[in-house]
Amino acid sequence: MNILKGSLYVFFQSYKKQNIIFWIILFSIVFLSFFLDSFFGKYISFAITISIPVYIFYSIMSSKILNRTMPYFLKLGLSRIQYVFHIGLFFLTWSIAGAVIIACTHKLIAFFSNLLDVKDFIIIHPILLFDTAQPFMLTVAFDFVLLLFCLISGLLLNVVFYRFGTIGGYSFIGTLALIPIIFIIFQWYTPLFEMLSKASIFAILSGLLLVIILLYSVITSALRKASAIPT
Repeated sequence: MNILKGSLYVFFQSYKKQNIIFWIILFSIVFLSFFLDSFFGKYISFAITISIPVYIFYSIMSSKILNRTMPYFLKLGLSRIQYVFHIGLFFLTWSIAGAVIIACTHKLIAFFSNLLDVKDFIIIHPILLFDTAQPFMLTVAFDFVLLLFCLISGLLLNVVFYRFGTIGGYSFIGTLALIPIIFIIFQWYTPLFEMLSKASIFAILSGLLLVIILLYSVITSALRKASAIPT
């Protein structure tokens, strides 16, 4: 248990500075936008998204985590399987924290909008595609799954670069870039959009969770014999 607590502490400390800077900048932008809308809302309308920058930030941060932490943990005597387990728990904790912060920020904006009678401040969030009411717990669950997916995706990219070097990493990115092109060429996007439009939010989240488990299994297998030094 002490090893687990220590691991989570090291992971947190590794990204403490970046997290603080990111959230300060994001909240500053939100505050400035709300301030401008409060005074100039009669002439212009403001639309802001809080979740999407967080998705991007989480993806970028997780794409560097192996290089930052894996050699350190292996030197301390932690096995690769233990490391993968600990990083998974850290991702779960980090995703829950991010999801709660996003949902609470939405609630605070809604509270002050009603208090100051600001009616044209629009919050853009992917959950609006499924539920315009944006219930608190549903928003938390939605963001938790998406943030976890972003973290796992970033980690997978990091694993490819870590194991196969720059050439292997960029080849992997190029292969991923071909997927939407193939969908467009063969017009597979139409049935895909139809399927997603008919699916419930719970079905989509469940599907994403299965993808996350699959990707995490691939990552675990890839790191079993990974070197302590990146390729």
